[in-house]
Amino acid sequence: MSKPVIICVDDEPLVLETLKIELKRVLGENCLIETAEGGEEALELFDELQNSKEYEVALVLADYIMPGLNGDQLLKQIHDRSPRTLNVMISGQADLEAVSQALRSARLYRYISKPWTPEDISLTIVEAVQSYLQDRKLETQTEKLRAINSYLEQQIQERTEELQQKMQELEKLNTLKDEFLHAVSHDLKTPLIGSMLVFQRLKKQLDDPVQLSRSMLDRMVESTQRQLKLLDSLLAVQLSEHGMRLDRQAIKLAAFVDEIILDLEPILTENQVTIAHTISSESAVYADEFQLRRVFENLITNSLKHNAPGISLSISTTVENHILKCMIEDNGVGIPQQDCDLMFERYQQGSRNRRSLGIGLGLYLCRQIIQAHGGEIGVISAVDQGAKFWFTLPTS
Repeated sequence: MSKPVIICVDDEPLVLETLKIELKRVLGENCLIETAEGGEEALELFDELQNSKEYEVALVLADYIMPGLNGDQLLKQIHDRSPRTLNVMISGQADLEAVSQALRSARLYRYISKPWTPEDISLTIVEAVQSYLQDRKLETQTEKLRAINSYLEQQIQERTEELQQKMQELEKLNTLKDEFLHAVSHDLKTPLIGSMLVFQRLKKQLDDPVQLSRSMLDRMVESTQRQLKLLDSLLAVQLSEHGMRLDRQAIKLAAFVDEIILDLEPILTENQVTIAHTISSESAVYADEFQLRRVFENLITNSLKHNAPGISLSISTTVENHILKCMIEDNGVGIPQQDCDLMFERYQQGSRNRRSLGIGLGLYLCRQIIQAHGGEIGVISAVDQGAKFWFTLPTS
């Protein structure tokens, strides 16, 4: 806090000198004592001190009768400039009206009648300075408390927002967990029940060893493979939530698609699918071979799952500005427009899933894989107009 100053104002130099000596005696170096021989001089001195960072005027002690500005007029202007500054008026001629006016307009702290004694001055001024310093101390403490409260409120607000965000994340994770468990229980139940029925039939046989036909064994193997594929898809989705690691390399797309079609030949034959591509032998992309295979397999088998046997599939590509666009088009039943916007969401199957018992993860995984490569994926379709799935990838 700046050093407190007391300004004594009187038109008689002898009175000012007496006041200064008495105040220095009782206050010592705790306060700076300044004097002014009139109201105008006092205001100039006051403004100079208040504008200084070293001092602040704690108290003005003014005579009532002075040339120019009277004491009550001076103290009113002092109060207007600095409401916290205390004002004391000295006079033997001031009437009650003048004192009342000073009380109202200048918030007069004390009125001392002439003739005054050194004890009157000492007690009044010491008490006034102590009151001023106490008020300033309280103001300083209040400002510190306000700053602390503001800081604490900000911290509480930030912590509250963090907790709310954590709660939202936990709620989201809990929802995803519920969806995941629901998908597992729903989609693994059917093949497990089928396997259990086969085992129960075998158990009913009286022969030992049990006779197992080749066709039944094939069905059990296929069922187990389907279960493993479902688990693989589910785990891949969980891993994709934490980022997908890609092993990128240059892939000749025509040969790559030929190999995928050959691998899918049994299921394509079973579904009487006609498939062909017009990809140039020079077309290449820079991608993760394993993940890109998943995209093609999912998009091709997706058409099989949602259409009756006998559809035709065509695969084509175009290249523009080092971006390859691949299109996989079927002539099936098509997709309602409202479903096209949702096809790539997690566990979304759309309204055309009459022939599918899948968990709606294939297209979601396709989107995750393509986006991890920096590409885009989508579908163009309408009811009874087939479906054209497309995705983009960088060529280098």
